[in-house]
Amino acid sequence: MKNQLETGRLNTVEDYFQQLVRSWRSVTSRTVREAVAVLLLLIVVFGSGFSALTTYADLVVFDEDRFTEELAGIFDDEDVHKVVAASFIATTVEMADLPVTPAGSAGAQQVIQQEVPVVVAELLSDEANSGLLERAVRQAHGDVLAVEGGTLVANPPIRSVEVDLGPIFNQALDEIVAIEELAFLGTVTPPHDAGVVTVLQRAQPGDRFWEFLGQLQDRRSSTITLILLCGIGALLIAPSRTRVVWSIGTGIVAMAGILGVGIYGSRALLAVLIDNTDTVRAAQSIHEALLDDLGGRLMGMALIGVLMIVTGAVAGWLWRRFGPTPPEEKALAVSEATPVV
Repeated sequence: MKNQLETGRLNTVEDYFQQLVRSWRSVTSRTVREAVAVLLLLIVVFGSGFSALTTYADLVVFDEDRFTEELAGIFDDEDVHKVVAASFIATTVEMADLPVTPAGSAGAQQVIQQEVPVVVAELLSDEANSGLLERAVRQAHGDVLAVEGGTLVANPPIRSVEVDLGPIFNQALDEIVAIEELAFLGTVTPPHDAGVVTVLQRAQPGDRFWEFLGQLQDRRSSTITLILLCGIGALLIAPSRTRVVWSIGTGIVAMAGILGVGIYGSRALLAVLIDNTDTVRAAQSIHEALLDDLGGRLMGMALIGVLMIVTGAVAGWLWRRFGPTPPEEKALAVSEATPVV
């Protein structure tokens, strides 16, 4: 009888330790699975950010037609008018100072500064010049970008972004020479770069950024495939699939927010990089026109993330409320209910 009691006690202790081992293995397995799932989630989140950038670059920045379409209305902006007028005024004043100008034309500079902005605003807003302006934007796009190794990237030799508005300058000159004080300009040959407006001085860091996007552009399809595989893998490996869903949603919302802050931060940075106030405002107008599409994509990205958060949270609550008890909780409940003799 005594031997039976001792044997029973040993069996009970052995069962208890076996249950503890099973519980420990279950917890350990869960920890490893959660760690792998977190790694996969990070790939999904960062990959979604890169995918948004490269998709935008592919569809807008590196596509000449779409690039021109996005900037189609930029010449209606008053700040752009001021920058173009300032460039035209500088060129016209330079022409007025040439030795061939007649005596008594020294006061022409004031008239030039008064008349040129008005004429420039009219010409840039004239529908008849829309074709000229479109070609100028297309030419600027071709100058800024170049093909290297089959990839469209920033053109290294071009150190500034310029728009050739020579035809518009010639029209402006034809109109202002009708003014008596400026009639003498009709006999002066404009300089070879008349009408060429510098839009932005390029910097090396910016070049590296566009080269980086160009390189990622080649891997866009593989990046999207990687995101899908990692997302599916996280769903299969993670102990809580609903948590994976709302975690991905949270990460996507955060990534969209980071990229959005980057957009507005780069816009604000223009005020530091450019001294002239009118030029800053014009550059910011171009910035907004060109990045408006990306802003819309990020907004859609954030909405998808919010939808995933809500879906994951609701599904998790329903599963906890009506779903089966997880195996590790069952093992833990059994170990707690088993008495130690």
